[in-house]
Amino acid sequence: MINLSDNFKALISSSGTNFLFRIFGLMTAFLTTIIITRLYGMTTFGNYSLVFTISQATAMIFTLGVPNTLIKVIGNHNFNYYQAKQLLIKGLKGVLFFSIIPIIIFYFFADYLAGTIFSNPALKHYFFIVTISLPLFVVHELFLYFLIATKKFIKYNLFMFLTPNVFLIALLAIFYYFDYEGHYTFAAFALAIAITVVLEAYTIFERKPTKHEMPFRTRDLLRTASPLMFSGLLLYLLNWTNTIMLGLLSDETQIGIYNTAYKVGSVGFLVIVSISTIVTPRMAELYGQGKLSELKKLTHNTTQLIAVLSIPIVLCLIFFREFILSLFGAEAIAGSTTLAIVAIGILFSAISGNADQILNMTNNQKILRNITFMCFILNLILAYLLIPVYGIEGAAVASLITNILINLVCVYYIKKRLGFYTLF
Repeated sequence: MINLSDNFKALISSSGTNFLFRIFGLMTAFLTTIIITRLYGMTTFGNYSLVFTISQATAMIFTLGVPNTLIKVIGNHNFNYYQAKQLLIKGLKGVLFFSIIPIIIFYFFADYLAGTIFSNPALKHYFFIVTISLPLFVVHELFLYFLIATKKFIKYNLFMFLTPNVFLIALLAIFYYFDYEGHYTFAAFALAIAITVVLEAYTIFERKPTKHEMPFRTRDLLRTASPLMFSGLLLYLLNWTNTIMLGLLSDETQIGIYNTAYKVGSVGFLVIVSISTIVTPRMAELYGQGKLSELKKLTHNTTQLIAVLSIPIVLCLIFFREFILSLFGAEAIAGSTTLAIVAIGILFSAISGNADQILNMTNNQKILRNITFMCFILNLILAYLLIPVYGIEGAAVASLITNILINLVCVYYIKKRLGFYTLF
């Protein structure tokens, strides 16, 4: 029997809707994968996955760590909604200014990246789409984290799981009907995000904004955000570096198979992320108020519940992996071993607790940055050594080893800095 704290009971009561939205998002993500793999082919899905990974990693770099900083600062300082919006505006000014840099890079070096770096000229068209859409990806990320920070979870779920996925599926169907080429799959994604950003801006900003004093300057916000930028980017790359490495060391079909298996495996993150999204802002508040005993109880409750709910999902992924992958086409079944390895890694994350975000929300972001940098380098080395020999299974093993290490080190530092373990 799990002994739930009052904080946890109050928070978890609001996570049911979040969980349902995530299930919908997962279903539509699977449908998107099926549409691309079945209608456009596994090679196109490989190209789509590779450019998606690169564009999201680039967007994460040029959000400059502001998204997680919004959650941390708003929670630690107990800002009201209007103060939070002022902080968001300062963040938007900073990240949009710096987003000019990747736009220039992708515009002038699209041919070089496609033909020389990845030896795949077809990627040139994808990179041109990235050039246009990068600011949209950056703004979308800030809007989503702002909604989490201000606990507008219904709006967050709508703009995270409903709007972009529905428009993406519709646009993929339209482009296929008109027999557009493969790179229009990524154009569909970019357009779906563009529509979502317009809707987000409309719901967040007032026509006549109320003025409130804001103690944070844009410079202060970016300075606070810089460690979070690196740790957030590196955590993302730890999950997706292998896609880029496969792009360098393998072919588009293998990338497609690997990403299909990884996307199916991401079902295991359903419980982890659903609960963590709700709990993380409260963790920042408790730490800001100095209530470490309540933070400890909330952390233990979260880890226990995540582990209990995640274990059955992971077991289903392992035992029924070939059947599940067959839904994406005969080629996808080759990723069954990869899916099993990914599922084991997710299980370890579930029983380790929300360790990375606990460090971020408790002024230990520099420690997390150092941990993720070390593990990122290790993952690169392992991927470089294992992929040429074992292919996509080698990529999955590299990810598994790195995932176990980063969770163990995070748990160790939480115990050292906060005085408790997060393990189930």
